[in-house]
Amino acid sequence: MRASNIPNLLCLARIVIVIPIIRSLLQEQFLFSLLLILIAGLSDILDGYLAKKNNWRTYLGAVLDPAADKILLVSLFLTLQSMDLIPLWLTLTVILRDFMIVFGLSLYRYFVGVPQPKPTSISKFNTTLQLAFIIMVIIAQGIQFPFEILSMICGSLVFVTSILSGLHYWIVWSIDAKRKIYQTGD
Repeated sequence: MRASNIPNLLCLARIVIVIPIIRSLLQEQFLFSLLLILIAGLSDILDGYLAKKNNWRTYLGAVLDPAADKILLVSLFLTLQSMDLIPLWLTLTVILRDFMIVFGLSLYRYFVGVPQPKPTSISKFNTTLQLAFIIMVIIAQGIQFPFEILSMICGSLVFVTSILSGLHYWIVWSIDAKRKIYQTGD
């Protein structure tokens, strides 16, 4: 194994750790769930740091990293919603946003070419808010005040930023696609 594969292995480990996180949530082992989520978050930071610092960036890593984030977050939203800890409408908004992004990327690839997916600032903010919201919801199971109120505020922000970031991607890709199509038509 080459050292340059470490970031990709960390992404794969982050995907695998989703299973015990979900299991511990369903068993209402909230503290253990938070510990595992923290480990997943630290692995995300570490793989990004190693990839950038050592120039170990790969196409596989560019796909695996956001995929690992989405698998974790969508699994957490679905699990917490199934436990009636977060509303269905918010879970559907988060999942629909991700679906629309993947659909948009597919259209771009089909009509324009291979996209260079780059997370936008609002998308990074949305992902951070989603994770903060989930953590607050889990903490609120043991410490209701102030986490119950904070999770409601954060959930509202997740809703707004999910819509805005999804629209932002579509607008940016549409402008880029139009530009590329007209360039090749000359």
